[in-house]
Amino acid sequence: MAAGGPGGSGSGERERSIGYEFVSEEIAREAAASLDRRFSERKLTGLRVYRIVWNGNFLVEAAFSASATEAELTAARALLGESGTPVHPDDLEDYKRAAPGGGFGDWFRRFFRSY
Repeated sequence: MAAGGPGGSGSGERERSIGYEFVSEEIAREAAASLDRRFSERKLTGLRVYRIVWNGNFLVEAAFSASATEAELTAARALLGESGTPVHPDDLEDYKRAAPGGGFGDWFRRFFRSY
């Protein structure tokens, strides 16, 4: 994951985050792994999975650098939308604040890069 994590890449670029909700952890992890395989670290600068406390579902948050094109964001939305439901950006922030421990964190990306 790029320096600065979601919300800032450390290079002055503004990242854009998208979030999708999934009914199970397995489906959320599969979707996150697909994104991780498809996009370079330069484009996909952050990838996290959160458990949504109030309904038990899971949220995949993907942060893209400012250099990611609209076509790439559309492709990411389509991939996540195959089995997930889009989350409004304001709700994404609420979900992140409510996640115990702030979600799974950076290790998730490192885990998938090890294969």
